[in-house]
Amino acid sequence: MLAENTNPFPCIAVDTSFMAAYILNGYCSDELSDCIKEVEYILNNNGQFYVPQLFWYEIENVLLYKIRKNKKGQVYLSKSDVLDIIYDLQQLPIYTDLQPDGEIRQRIFDMAEEHNLSYYDASYLELARRYSIPLKTYDADLSAAFESYKLS
Repeated sequence: MLAENTNPFPCIAVDTSFMAAYILNGYCSDELSDCIKEVEYILNNNGQFYVPQLFWYEIENVLLYKIRKNKKGQVYLSKSDVLDIIYDLQQLPIYTDLQPDGEIRQRIFDMAEEHNLSYYDASYLELARRYSIPLKTYDADLSAAFESYKLS
């Protein structure tokens, strides 16, 4: 389903699972690919993606693991592929939220506790709620937590 925001410049919060599926779609056949239409919608409508600062650590960690050998000695991506992906990712209209203050950190903590999420995942939830924008994720628990706010 495309972003529900009717803003002429659509904005969505995205977590690492969602963006990793998008950026790795052409490289890894096991990644989810239904996010492509959502990302293209945002790009074609001069929209923006919102992420907390930790997103950059998480996404590059995903890419780091893709260049490491697995137990069978296989590598999913070359370092050159990963550097190309990082470059492409940096060209996307991604707004990185500022360092959260004490009030925001407390909200993240409360959301994590309420929904049995990691503090990391709750940071995406808090960001989406604070900006009143949709949250796109492939994390079932995070998605359920976001949906619970939409229903209340």
